[in-house]
Amino acid sequence: MTDQSSSMQTLYTIIKQDIIDQDLKPGQRLPERELAERYNVSRTPIRQVLQQLSMEGLVEFIPYKGAFIKDLTIEDFKDITQLRAVLEKLAVEICCESTDKTVGEQLEHIISNQQKAIDEKDVKEYTHLDQEFHHAIVKASTNKELEKFIELLNQKSYLSRVRTLTLPGQMERSIEEHRDILKYILLKDKESAGKKAAAHVEDALQRYIEIHNIITKFT
Repeated sequence: MTDQSSSMQTLYTIIKQDIIDQDLKPGQRLPERELAERYNVSRTPIRQVLQQLSMEGLVEFIPYKGAFIKDLTIEDFKDITQLRAVLEKLAVEICCESTDKTVGEQLEHIISNQQKAIDEKDVKEYTHLDQEFHHAIVKASTNKELEKFIELLNQKSYLSRVRTLTLPGQMERSIEEHRDILKYILLKDKESAGKKAAAHVEDALQRYIEIHNIITKFT
C-alpha cells in the first residue's frame, strides 16, 4: 500500500467513524472546503472519500446542493435490521463451531471493557466496543463475503444505535444481551446463540422506533 492510499484509507476511516459517532450529524451538509479544513487535507481526497461513502449508503449527493449525511428513515432501519438479524444469526452459529479458543477470550475482554464504559457513562466508548463485539463474532466466522455484507449493514445501523444507547438503562440492557450471546457461544449451543443474536438485533430496532416515536410526538 502506497503512502497516498494509506492516507486515503485513514481519512476514510476517520470520516466514517465521525458519521457513526454523529460528530457529523444525519442530514448535515458536507461542503468540501469545510471538511478539508476540518481534517487538514486538500479537497481532492475529501471528494474521493465522499464518493466512497456514497457508494456505501452513508452519504448522498443532491443535485445543485452537494453532499449530505444520509438521514435514514425508520423503513430504512427496518430493511437493514431484517437482513442483519439473518446474517448475524448465521455468523454466531458459525462462530459456535469455531475451534479457536481465543474468540471467547476476546469477547469476554470486550464485554469487560464495555462494563468499564458503562461505569464511566462513556457512551461513545461503549459504542466503539459494541462495534468490536459484533465485528469479532463476524471475523470468527472466517467467511469473508459474510463479513463484508454484515460490516456494510452494521455501519448504517450504528446511526440508530448511537441514539438509543444515550438513553438511561440502554447500555446496561445491551451488555446483558452480549453476555447471553457469549454464554451460548462458549457452550457451543449454536441454536440458542443464533436466536439470541437475532433477538438482540431486532430488539435494538424496536427500542429505536419507540424513542423515535416519542421524539416525533413532542416535536
